[in-house]
Amino acid sequence: MTLKKIHEEHTFGRQLPGKQIFGLFLVLLIGLSLFSSPGLALGIQDKGLTVDLLNQDPDPVKPGDVLEVRLSVQNTGYDEQENCIVKIEPDYPFKALPGEELSKNIGTLGKRYEDDRGKVVKFKLGVENDVNEGKYPLKVYLYTGGSKNGLSLTKDLIIDIDSESNAEIEFISVEKLVPGKKTDITFGIKNVGNSPLKNAMFSWECTNDLILPVGSSNVKHINLIDMGETANVSFDVLTNVNTKPGLYKLDMVLTYDDIEELQTITEAGTVENQKRKEIKSKAGIYIGGTTDFDIAFMERSPTGAYTFSVSNIGNNGANSVKVSVPSQANWSVTDGSNSVILGNLQKGDYTIADFNLNPSEIGEDLPIKFEISYTSSDGMRQVEEKELNLYSSPFTFPVVSKQPGESSSSGFLSYKLLFLVLAGAAAFLVYKRQQKKKAGKRNAYDGEMDEKQKEE
Repeated sequence: MTLKKIHEEHTFGRQLPGKQIFGLFLVLLIGLSLFSSPGLALGIQDKGLTVDLLNQDPDPVKPGDVLEVRLSVQNTGYDEQENCIVKIEPDYPFKALPGEELSKNIGTLGKRYEDDRGKVVKFKLGVENDVNEGKYPLKVYLYTGGSKNGLSLTKDLIIDIDSESNAEIEFISVEKLVPGKKTDITFGIKNVGNSPLKNAMFSWECTNDLILPVGSSNVKHINLIDMGETANVSFDVLTNVNTKPGLYKLDMVLTYDDIEELQTITEAGTVENQKRKEIKSKAGIYIGGTTDFDIAFMERSPTGAYTFSVSNIGNNGANSVKVSVPSQANWSVTDGSNSVILGNLQKGDYTIADFNLNPSEIGEDLPIKFEISYTSSDGMRQVEEKELNLYSSPFTFPVVSKQPGESSSSGFLSYKLLFLVLAGAAAFLVYKRQQKKKAGKRNAYDGEMDEKQKEE
């Protein structure tokens, strides 16, 4: 054996273990790649199977809606796949619906280039009400061989969800304001959207500042309004006493943070993008309306007529004012009507009303009730009740009641009495004149007789 051959054999003997090690290293590297890389493992495992989202209905879907997804399942491999099962696994914000299947057997998928290599499958599922706007994954599994052990593909389908935040002024507690009277007004702000309202700010103003808040500004902050909830904000307001009655515009503005949460399957996780949203609205509020009255006793005539003063002490005028004495236990109307028409009374004006009253007891302070009806500045008929204590005088002259159906004013009896006195006085004067004429004639006759006797 030559030295060259011995050297070659020795060299080959030393290189062989290196090649074996390198080969083993390659095999180990490929094996580790297959088990450590999901993409490569899935590429080997799926056997050419694919699952894609054809469409979602509605697109985008809103919280609380029913979502329908159409999936395309394709076999691009060279072997047909039998007994294929497609399954969805809903997780928040998705949920299963009663009566709807979460897995479907689509049968056999033909091999590549065959007509039956693809199938379309539909699923229906629900969306939670409290989800924010964003993109959310829906887990899909594809099995072959009719068993879970034959898992061939797992995929996340990205579903678009549109969660629009919205709010409205649900109610205003007051429709009318009385000039000069401090009034508590409450605004109800309702979240009618599909996401919470955060950091809301509500403000309002009236045309020409006819209505102004007292004790606070016209701005209120609201930290949070959950979905479907209503937040109430209250203000003490006042309007000038000289404000002309009428309908006035109230402008309202609501601003809040519109928070959209975008959920992804990347390492970035959840991203929050904040933007400010503004809602403007208007409403009408009436200034004017009712007023207030005061009634007081003035005097009593000897015939039993009681005189009362009726004053408009409110801040609004009153039209077609009528004061009445309703049926009650302590007092009754004995003559004339139980109502007196007073006409129109502007604020600060007063007039008088007379009633012929008969008390149930003599010499006592008895409560008497009145009803004052009028037409307010907003055109509505109003009734106000008043009560005061009235002393029943013992000097009461009887009066003759009229027959039913007869009517007269409250002071008509006084005028009748005066008429009788004047008629009696006139009759007396006529009588005296007649007596004087008779006396003159008698004196003239006596004179003539005396003259005749003298002549004889």
